[in-house]
Amino acid sequence: MDLEHEHYPGGFYTLMRRLEKRETPFDDPLSVLPPLDIDLNALKAQRVDGAPEMIDMPEDRRHALRKRALIRTEFLGQPELWALHAVCIAILRRRSPPPEAQQLFLRIWREHGGSLALELPVRWLISAATTFGDHGETIDQRLGGQGLMMLFDLIKLHDSERRQSGRRNSDGFPRSRGGPRPDDLGFGLEPYSLPHGDLDMNMLARLWRYSENDTVLQPLGMRMLRMVMSDPRSIFGRIQRYKDRSASDER
Repeated sequence: MDLEHEHYPGGFYTLMRRLEKRETPFDDPLSVLPPLDIDLNALKAQRVDGAPEMIDMPEDRRHALRKRALIRTEFLGQPELWALHAVCIAILRRRSPPPEAQQLFLRIWREHGGSLALELPVRWLISAATTFGDHGETIDQRLGGQGLMMLFDLIKLHDSERRQSGRRNSDGFPRSRGGPRPDDLGFGLEPYSLPHGDLDMNMLARLWRYSENDTVLQPLGMRMLRMVMSDPRSIFGRIQRYKDRSASDER
């Protein structure tokens, strides 16, 4: 059985064409980027007022000025620096972005990473992680960014499907004492030992290491991983009820 065509009609050819279409570059991206030496502290102090831009917004959906205007409506009343950060991300998610977008993105995180990590909505933290994964300048930024993006995307995918059960995401399923268990996991994987397994701990520890190793990624990585460590509404929070705390780790 060809599972590729079972789940997604057209297989990876269709998936790749869809991705490539979404990565079509914006027209004139440099028109929405300030000089590389712009005063970021001044941008952080200024607040977004998007009304004039919305009036003059180009009709061409591919034009960078239209994308910037739409982004700015999301950040009304918030620092201009946050809006610029989002514009850099939008440009960097397309093919062949100008190097100025990467340089500004990394400079923003070098100089204001602590504030960004604390104040940005989670979806923009995930987008920032994705951008580090694609455009980071060190191996830790790239590996850490890709790992953080995949971690949060899979949590969202898994917990959105689980939500269909009607249970709160902070509530675990009832434990089944004895009796038959459901079929094996997909691909013939061995079930994970919830009381004694260390898969979750190793995954988080590796991502923490990438974040510790790089001062630019550090605020973002530590903020996102502390969210995973403390929020009970994800798979990482729910499985704590199964952990055998009396067992010592001698490995």
